[in-house]
Amino acid sequence: MTRFPFTRRLTGVAACALCLCMALAAPAGADEVSEYPADPAARNFTSSAGDWTSTNSFDGSCIAPVLCPTIVNAFVPAGGADGDGYITAAFTGVAGLDSVAGTSTSIWESPRFVYAGARGHDPASVALTMSRRASVDQLLAVEGNSADYSVQLSDVSAGGAGPTVIGPVTLAGADTWRPVPAANVDPGLLNPGDDYRIRITSRYTTGTSVLVSGSADYDNVVLRAVGGAGTTDGRNGAGVRGALRSRRLLSLFRAGMAGTAVLKGNRLFVKVRCPKQIGSACRIAAQGLLRKGRAATTRRTVKVRSGKGRQIVVRVKPRLRSRIAKRRPSWSRRSAPAGRA
Repeated sequence: MTRFPFTRRLTGVAACALCLCMALAAPAGADEVSEYPADPAARNFTSSAGDWTSTNSFDGSCIAPVLCPTIVNAFVPAGGADGDGYITAAFTGVAGLDSVAGTSTSIWESPRFVYAGARGHDPASVALTMSRRASVDQLLAVEGNSADYSVQLSDVSAGGAGPTVIGPVTLAGADTWRPVPAANVDPGLLNPGDDYRIRITSRYTTGTSVLVSGSADYDNVVLRAVGGAGTTDGRNGAGVRGALRSRRLLSLFRAGMAGTAVLKGNRLFVKVRCPKQIGSACRIAAQGLLRKGRAATTRRTVKVRSGKGRQIVVRVKPRLRSRIAKRRPSWSRRSAPAGRA
């Protein structure tokens, strides 16, 4: 444990010292696996669509079903990759003097799920797997036509933004059920605690006078976060921490942990940060002290991702509020095991 003066004064009327006890979060074990969505029915479609929802859209002058292909999204109870249910985006083309070129789009979205890594730990790997089947040979036999699909992880908490993990790639080449190669996702692109949806988009682009039908089918859609000793930068967490020495840790804490505390009413707001160079998440406990051994606030422990910061809020004990407003900060402490350092 290392003690040193608190390096920044408390702003506002806050004046209690802070005890910041920092410990590195243990890397997730290889047996720690989380699958999303959490409900198996929303991954395997065993007996229902598992609360997946769908929408259609058409671009330009394309008006289905009169001028361009129409799309019907549906849950099919049998005939999937495992013999049970699956979801489909079926299309039917049109023919006639009034038909126009255009693109018809189907979007299937999974139910919301809260992403929490691998059982609450930073995962060593995240990947999306699924099975698919497509009947698009008739459509693609006409020059200028195309059919593709893509998969996105939509961060609902961030307004729908999120990484596209597959495609767009052609729907061709899957006349029978086939597993899609695992699509790896950079864990750093996902925000623990945010609500996500898996979004599957199927697009059919056609010219005029195309009287064909077909479908794009999907099953066993799973986002899997797996624990392990690796960190997001590919290095072993214990190795990264073991290479650090006490002096280096001290400088990292001073640069990344020292912050400003603000007292508002009976709540103390403290900004903390986990140094990126440590290579692992930090568990940070904060508590205001009048002096060593005497707590003036509640204690709260949070997990902060490597290289990230967050705000901790602790409550001041009512009987000590007036005393806290008159005192100056005296000391703080920060500690972290890092190999032998």
